[in-house]
Amino acid sequence: MNDDHTDPLSYDDFDADNSSFAQFLRQLLGDEAADEAARALRASGINPQDFAQHFPSPAHMEAAIGQFQYLMSTSTEPVNWKVATDLARQQAYTAGDPLPSAAQAQRARQALTVADLWLDAVTDFMPGQVSRHVWSRTQWVDNTVDVWKRVCEPVAQNVTRSLSEAIRTQFGDNDEAIEHLPEQARALFGHTQQMMPQLASLMFASQVGQALSALAQESFGSTDVGLPLAGAGSAAVIVHNIEAFADGLDIPFEEVQQYIALRECAHQRLFAAVPWLAGDLIRAVEKYSTHIAIDMDAISLAASQVDPSDPDSLEEALNGNIIFSAEPSPKQREALTRLETLLALVEGWVEVVTTQAAMPYLPHADNLREMMRRRRASGAPAEEILGSLIGLHMRPRRARGAAEIFCLVEAEQGRQGRDALWSHPHMIPTSEDLDSPSAFLVMRQAAQEQDADIDDALAALLDGTMGWAEGLMPDANTDPDASMRNEGPSMSDHDDEDDSTTN
Repeated sequence: MNDDHTDPLSYDDFDADNSSFAQFLRQLLGDEAADEAARALRASGINPQDFAQHFPSPAHMEAAIGQFQYLMSTSTEPVNWKVATDLARQQAYTAGDPLPSAAQAQRARQALTVADLWLDAVTDFMPGQVSRHVWSRTQWVDNTVDVWKRVCEPVAQNVTRSLSEAIRTQFGDNDEAIEHLPEQARALFGHTQQMMPQLASLMFASQVGQALSALAQESFGSTDVGLPLAGAGSAAVIVHNIEAFADGLDIPFEEVQQYIALRECAHQRLFAAVPWLAGDLIRAVEKYSTHIAIDMDAISLAASQVDPSDPDSLEEALNGNIIFSAEPSPKQREALTRLETLLALVEGWVEVVTTQAAMPYLPHADNLREMMRRRRASGAPAEEILGSLIGLHMRPRRARGAAEIFCLVEAEQGRQGRDALWSHPHMIPTSEDLDSPSAFLVMRQAAQEQDADIDDALAALLDGTMGWAEGLMPDANTDPDASMRNEGPSMSDHDDEDDSTTN
């Protein structure tokens, strides 16, 4: 059969070829690996000369090489955060990201200021030194990325390590799997192994960038996921997202914005007044991520789909695969319980004080509270993206139970008693308490009485009164035989009397 296509280059032709594409492969992979890549293309019926249109000049080729080498060398972190941030900002901007006007910014800051005034009446927690911000979506990305680094990097490290091990098992440690490959192909595989951390870093950068972009388009402020993403002393709102949420509601926009500002300021006050809380939340996320269980079967399946000559195949192999084990490890389960409890308590306290602060001033405060509850319960697309990325859904599942506990304690002990639950990490309600809010006060009172009994016993042990009858003290008479002498004559006294009588 005669066709009109140009005959493919022979191996010697490519070896002598100085085209832009040939030079690109040699600079990217090295001589031997580039030759093997060209041979693989020809075996697939692809003429390497067809790629010349993508590299019409040496300048284009140099630019492509430079860009790839830059991406591969700019980061040694588990996630290439420059790429992730650039991608998130670009997607957020493309989706529509107008900067707040001066009037919008002024109204939003005023709402934050009013929120703090209203909160003064319902909690003794003070905001401290606080800066109030009105962000665009891209500004949300820029100002929250430092916290996301701590959240995402442990997972990226685990997955990259597991994937590299799976690929080594699939190819590198299995002589039978690669013995049929030419020597140049083995060199190509070795090169891919060396690039694996950088390739994984780029892959995670792409996924993190998409997740952050989606979150930036849905978040109302800096505390939507329960973490203080903006850092200490900052309160922020995203006006464009609040307007999109309020659009179509039968509630005036001013009320919606004021209620969201109340929630943001309540979060900020809580983190400012409870210095251990933010650190405990972040550490719980880090511990969960560090001990996250990887499904090695899914990783092995993904590794079998990786083409050493195609860097894009890594992301394609992992996309759509559930790489996290369905059954968490014991350490991960412990961290998850702690994290879910803290998130629920934060959300429960914020709901209680926000509602109390809003009721006298916002006619639709109850409606807005229910909307927030439904939003929290149903989650959002961005939350699903984040969950698939780090294997964790930042959702306070038992926030209603936490809110009920805070209300019960306030009814019994006042708002000082309610807020005193945050005085120490050991004082906060436990996961079991959230399951039975109505029994919390009874159980806490019983525990306090038991602790008091233990304290009394310990004090008695230390001062030497343990075991003494009531009314007696060990220092009243230090001679243990004195009481016996005082009670009557001793046996020796009787003996003396007998002797005297005899004499």
